[in-house]
Amino acid sequence: MKNIFNRRKGFTLAEMMVCLTIISIIATLLMPAISRLRPNKSKVMFKKTYYLTERIVSELVNDEESYPFVEDRVGFDNVDEVEFNGITYSGINKFCQLFALKLNTLSGDSNCVATADWNNPSFVTTDGVKWIIPATDFANQEIFESILVDVNGEKEPNCMDSETDTSACKQPDRFEIKVRADGKMKVDGIMAREYVGSTNMIENEK
Repeated sequence: MKNIFNRRKGFTLAEMMVCLTIISIIATLLMPAISRLRPNKSKVMFKKTYYLTERIVSELVNDEESYPFVEDRVGFDNVDEVEFNGITYSGINKFCQLFALKLNTLSGDSNCVATADWNNPSFVTTDGVKWIIPATDFANQEIFESILVDVNGEKEPNCMDSETDTSACKQPDRFEIKVRADGKMKVDGIMAREYVGSTNMIENEK
């Protein structure tokens, strides 16, 4: 007489197929939710970059050694010469060079020239962000100058945040931060405004 307790226990092929089918269905249903939970790296990096820019701009415009008070000048439009550690900073490159001093850049020298572009940025920080800082004297106190950032450096998609249309670039990694001579800042890009929140934006000046 066979001992019924000695029979091998296990799954049949059909049972395994059913289990795998159920698991695949559950995974398919959960994937969209999991994707939504993953942080948007460009969003995280842009928020970090924006608030870093905000801090540096505030520090510089309120620094009497960098931008001493001069009649009829409100801040960054004072391009008179200043000296730090034996190096002088003045003219249209002053803002870019002083800005770079506040960051950890990959190389000691900044490329603060009007021809800076994505292939030859003003500098790259140790977190991989490319920066293009304006070479300007901020002569028109009402005009916002543009700081451009690529928050993931060489990685794609290398597309710019738009002020009017997101269809061409749904996940932008390049953004524009606008700065005025008095230190006021704003962003106009659709995604940039969403990322940092409208409460942090300076409204368009009249």
